[in-house]
Amino acid sequence: MEPIYKFYFKNQFKPLASLSLHEAACFECPGGYALPFDKPDAYAIYGVTKGKGIYTISGTEFPAAEGQFFAMYPDMPVVCRADRQEPWTLCAVSFDGADARLLLNAAGFEPKNPVIHPDAMVAEQVVGIITAIYTYRGQEIFSLAQSTALLYALMAFLIKNSSWDQTAMPPGWTGAVHFQKALDFVANNFSRPITVNDIASHVNLSRSRLYRVFMQQIFISPQQYLTEFRIREASRLLQRRSGSIKEIAIAVGIEDPSYFSVLFKQITGKSPKNYMEGLIE
Repeated sequence: MEPIYKFYFKNQFKPLASLSLHEAACFECPGGYALPFDKPDAYAIYGVTKGKGIYTISGTEFPAAEGQFFAMYPDMPVVCRADRQEPWTLCAVSFDGADARLLLNAAGFEPKNPVIHPDAMVAEQVVGIITAIYTYRGQEIFSLAQSTALLYALMAFLIKNSSWDQTAMPPGWTGAVHFQKALDFVANNFSRPITVNDIASHVNLSRSRLYRVFMQQIFISPQQYLTEFRIREASRLLQRRSGSIKEIAIAVGIEDPSYFSVLFKQITGKSPKNYMEGLIE
């Protein structure tokens, strides 16, 4: 038996660099049904609106039931199988882009813990936003802009309502000044082989305090921010064909092109070469 789709839309526009919609869908699965893919080609968020099932990523099983959401990552092996007695109904949105991984992290998803369980009101609104993305489906520029805006709204809503345990800071001090100074330092120096220690030294904080500031402000570590900033800049250079892969790696402060390719694929889901080929399609 095949799933019964309540709606389905696939965006045919060339993906945007930062965040771009791939597909939006809602469908009922037969008992025991497994989704017909083993390695996603994009990031995705799946919400269980009814029933239950098992989500397996990189060999680890995670039960998921009504009101829960799970994330998929490009090229990470997955199995999504509906329960035989109480098969799930899924509402899903898939997307790509240089900011996709960062936003998923900030929303509380991670490959080692890919399932979140927001309260019922939040879950209902998330499903509502995914449905709205489908409502504005289409290939016109208005539809593309509106559906992308809603995709950002979805991520922002999840981030706002995430269950991150924000590290406590001294009373009356949020670290905002130090945080902004750190961001400026990264923006002005990412092309050099700077490290987290360099950032901490620049803002006059210990490495551990800098980590706490970043986790409080954007829910990711300074190292992850620095890496993802470099990869976002690299993706822009690749779009403009601004040199070879080796030259672009060096231009964003990563001296080893092989390591650059590994990081690029981890964050974007594609190798630099495949990323450039996708821009031509």
